[in-house]
Amino acid sequence: MDKLKRINSSKRVVYLLLGVIWAFMLLLNLLTHYAADDFAYRISFKTQDWIRSVWDIFPSMATHARVMNGRLVSHGLGQLFMLWPKPVFDLVNAGVFSGLVFLMYRLAVRNRGENALLLAAIFCALWYCLPAFGQVALWQIGSVNYLWGLFFGLLFLRPYILRFEDGAGTETPLWRKLLFCVLALPLGMYTEVTSFICVLLAALLLLLGRLVKKTGLRTWLIAPLVLAAAGYALMLSMPAELGAKSTQMDLAGFLERINACTATIKTYGLPLLAAWAAAETLGLIRKLDAGRLTLSAVLAFGAVAANYMLAVASYYPGRCFCTTATLLILAVAVLIPGLLRAGAAEPCACAGAVLAVVTALALVNGTYDIWNTHTGWSARETAIAEAREDGQEEIALQLIRPATKYSAYQGLVDLRDSASAWPNNYMSAYYKIRIKGITR
Repeated sequence: MDKLKRINSSKRVVYLLLGVIWAFMLLLNLLTHYAADDFAYRISFKTQDWIRSVWDIFPSMATHARVMNGRLVSHGLGQLFMLWPKPVFDLVNAGVFSGLVFLMYRLAVRNRGENALLLAAIFCALWYCLPAFGQVALWQIGSVNYLWGLFFGLLFLRPYILRFEDGAGTETPLWRKLLFCVLALPLGMYTEVTSFICVLLAALLLLLGRLVKKTGLRTWLIAPLVLAAAGYALMLSMPAELGAKSTQMDLAGFLERINACTATIKTYGLPLLAAWAAAETLGLIRKLDAGRLTLSAVLAFGAVAANYMLAVASYYPGRCFCTTATLLILAVAVLIPGLLRAGAAEPCACAGAVLAVVTALALVNGTYDIWNTHTGWSARETAIAEAREDGQEEIALQLIRPATKYSAYQGLVDLRDSASAWPNNYMSAYYKIRIKGITR
């Protein structure tokens, strides 16, 4: 038992496990082809010509702000990575996912020693509990918007969490303060849900620090908070965002949307909410540190708020639940080290064992589905290449039919019957052959 404890508390084992996660995610990224919006974002929204340089992105995003949405930072990054071969994105995206896991782990353990099992549990929870996992973590345009938004959002939130827990803390070098302020503005512009929730939680943690721990509000962290809020307001002021929000909603329609959001969190988040409620209650019984209990409650509040933000949206795709799921996972994770020290190792171990079993089964099913859809795309691209070699000008293709949420293609539009319809038109431009429809 002592040897197992030493292994679990080894920093080398933690980093080895993190490397395994990165390698696994890299493999899944390499097996994932372009899909849906990926083909469209290779082309300038202004000129409808290929994006060939960084400078082509700026007029493209200016048009994007008028016709699509105001997420210029995330979609600009998406078009930037379209300039390079896809393996470049695959390497970076696997790193961002691993970075998100490690960041959540670090916020959970702080300076309380290493815990390799907790790192593994965070990965398992993300794998099992994220709806539309493939769209969030493997689909290129989806990953840049959702996965990267979560990573950048938690990076932004980290100093506010540290200040809440540690008080004034150590002095931050001037260059880091300036860099954080510079990056706060684009973070606020990144995405509608995650950016808003992270700004909201940052402000709430500053206020709670003042009320609960008597930490002063005279801090340099006010400046990046204001800049991030300004970035969010700037994103919402884009013409496409204003047009999307211009539809009036009566009371009946609003209540219907609230009910739909409640159904969504019940469908996707009930196990996480139940786990958090149990962990928070156990923490209260075992008299865990009040600061940790408060932090966990704040994160859970942010998760629920992120879910109900979608009440004002025209529709609620499963990938948008990623903010709620991630914050709930973190809300549980920050309580685990304290529960272990407080003598609650048995319920934590039992919960971890259940998570390990369900994740192991999901890993097999999900990895196979990603491989299966990869073989379908490879066969499709082989057929396209052969048709072009034969001098054919058009081709009909078979639909890709994924079976699980782990394939990036589940829930995305694959093909339509018309060659002029989206996404056939952009796929035709990419493959240099007219994709006329679907093989029956």
